[in-house]
Amino acid sequence: MPMPMSTSSVPKGTVLNFNLSPADIERRAETLVAQGKKVQDSVAAQTNPTFANVIVPLATRQNEQDADYSVVTFLQNVSTDKDIRDASMAAEEKLDAFEIESMMREDVYKAVRAVFDNKTEVASLGPEDRRLVEKMELVFRRHGLALDKEKREHLGTIRMRLSELAIKFSRNINEGDGRAVLTRDELEGLPSDFFEGRATEVVDGQEGFVVTTKYPDIIPVMKMAKREKTRERMFVVEGQRCPENIPILQEAVALRLEAAQLLGYKTHAEF
Repeated sequence: MPMPMSTSSVPKGTVLNFNLSPADIERRAETLVAQGKKVQDSVAAQTNPTFANVIVPLATRQNEQDADYSVVTFLQNVSTDKDIRDASMAAEEKLDAFEIESMMREDVYKAVRAVFDNKTEVASLGPEDRRLVEKMELVFRRHGLALDKEKREHLGTIRMRLSELAIKFSRNINEGDGRAVLTRDELEGLPSDFFEGRATEVVDGQEGFVVTTKYPDIIPVMKMAKREKTRERMFVVEGQRCPENIPILQEAVALRLEAAQLLGYKTHAEF
């Protein structure tokens, strides 16, 4: 039986590491923030902004950060250890907050804008690099860097709140499972091992098996249960779970509209 890899033996990059501890996750998130700030400070300090010393380091950092970001945030979706899931969620909150803060840095945007406005250099770039400059400038502008200070700060507050809502929404989905109690007859078609060790409850004087919306439960039921009513019931249970997400969605929709209108768009869809 192969031994599990230690944290130190996992190569850097996109390789997922399921052996990270909560402390490892926190340290990685802090490292990502520190590395990102270092790159941004260097870009902001450029006295002669060019594609090479502004756009390239920002784009390179983004590519590398995206891979490492996934390593620490993916665990909230798959780990069986609640402490690790919580640490992964906390890391996502920290990293998302830093990204929002990064996109609101006026000094970095000035450097990007200087490259964007340098029509001679932009014209000398290949089509992919030219497109990168245009998209990077647009992303900063969509984060409010072309707005006055008051509106820019308000937009930043909205984006922070949207990030909080998105993480809370995901946490509810990950942690909140629907359930139903079904009899053996209602579960006709399921193999015998589906019932082994399964919790039971008595409902209306009749004993039934507890079936949740977790994948190991709902997928076999939806695929193998012979009774249409059983499959329909589990479909409804799955669709109605996490009602606490309704007000989250309502707030997020309103905030997205407000953000879009601050930037001069009529709707979020237009944005």
